[in-house]
Amino acid sequence: MLAEHDGTSVIEAMYLLDRLHRALPLDGDVCEFGVARGASSVLIANELIESDKRLWLFDSFEGLPAPTEKDILIDDIDGLGSIAAYEGEMAFPADLVEMRLREIGFPAERTRIVPGFFPRSLERGELPAAVCFAYIDFDFYEPILAALRFLDPWLSAGGYIVVDDYGFFSSGAKTAVDEFVAEQDLTYEFTLPLAAAGKFCILRKAGE
Repeated sequence: MLAEHDGTSVIEAMYLLDRLHRALPLDGDVCEFGVARGASSVLIANELIESDKRLWLFDSFEGLPAPTEKDILIDDIDGLGSIAAYEGEMAFPADLVEMRLREIGFPAERTRIVPGFFPRSLERGELPAAVCFAYIDFDFYEPILAALRFLDPWLSAGGYIVVDDYGFFSSGAKTAVDEFVAEQDLTYEFTLPLAAAGKFCILRKAGE
């Protein structure tokens, strides 16, 4: 499964799965914010098959939103020349993700797909009552900060949030995480992986 995981290095996937398994004994479901082709969704879902936890997948399925002034281009990954040019990029249909989850036998009744640009998509109705683990790959400042603030009341003590692209692609990811951690006043333990693992960060909620 790790060898087939596109878009994320094997080392990063190992970090992600390690924190996921640490969180699984806690109360709550698992969330992913920013699904794209569903590679990370499949990676996570494969570890949840034997549990009773639901997998919540949040994505616009219309590509990236418009960046803000806090999104400064760090790595021009597709050679588009500016951060503004990435609006609408990385759009993939929800049925691609559903197909990939079916292929590994993840139960459809435990899959919750929430389409739309975050956080407006929260208005669609049913949401998780509790969360033990979340993976955020929203790329830009506003949706990342909104996802972190949304998760905070529902994340179980001892639960984990992994935020991708910290210090990569857009400066907005790092800015959003740093602002959120400062707001929380020591509620979260912040760690970075080994440099060879990639550009992401890990937040663990205090209390366990």
